[in-house]
Amino acid sequence: MYLEECWLKADFAIVKAWKGDTHGNLIYRHTANNFNQVMATAGRITIAEVEELVPAGTLDPNHIHTPGVFVQRIFRGTNYEKRIEFTTTQ
Repeated sequence: MYLEECWLKADFAIVKAWKGDTHGNLIYRHTANNFNQVMATAGRITIAEVEELVPAGTLDPNHIHTPGVFVQRIFRGTNYEKRIEFTTTQ
């Protein structure tokens, strides 16, 4: 006997990547790779925001996490505020 569950298909998937090229290939850093890679493949239309947008062909194919075939829109974000908590002890 088998139990079949219906999967969810999102209309839009909005992901944030560290680096991407103009063809939509994406590379994630640190914990962003946990769910962004899966969500990029689950959406009908995937919108990717990248910190660094490079020309096509400059990324190493062995380091690409999401191929460009899954990404329909890509743009370079600006004004990132990276909040890092520092613990100070005396």
